[in-house]
Amino acid sequence: PTLSKGEVTVFLRLGSDYRNNYYEYEIPLTITPPAPATGYSNNSNSDRLKVWPEENMFNFPLKLLTNLKLNRTKEKRKAGSTVQYHKVYSEYDPDQINNKVSIIGNPSLSDVQGIMIGVRNNSRVNKSATVWVNELRVNDFDEEGGWAAQANLNINLSDIGTITLSGRKETSGFGA
Repeated sequence: PTLSKGEVTVFLRLGSDYRNNYYEYEIPLTITPPAPATGYSNNSNSDRLKVWPEENMFNFPLKLLTNLKLNRTKEKRKAGSTVQYHKVYSEYDPDQINNKVSIIGNPSLSDVQGIMIGVRNNSRVNKSATVWVNELRVNDFDEEGGWAAQANLNINLSDIGTITLSGRKETSGFGA
């Protein structure tokens, strides 16, 4: 059976382990068309983009991962939320709407001990594909630390009652 766009996805998993604490970025692959009889030219940029389509490239800011973690925390704090730290929480990349970003556990970019690259067959039948992963590099990494604050206030109004207030703020980059 032939492959269609999105039937095969490739993912990049970053974390302290591959099961309970990781970030994952997943791309539905665009299939490269068969080479013409004359082959592809190494010197042609358009041929290079046919073989390596830009939508198949892992090109995302690391801030996307830390923002996902903050979004999950906000969702978890909402009344009636079913979000759990030990279950996968996913959103779609706002810049690449077909690409999915997921988190499970409490990963930290400063504690990445492994990177896994994997391929998923999303079709209901067996398919065959050759997937090449060429080069991984990180650039423009922001090493700025974050901060967190927590405040509690208890007021006792004699015989009338007690008022308790608490608040918490956590910014991106905090927790390493």
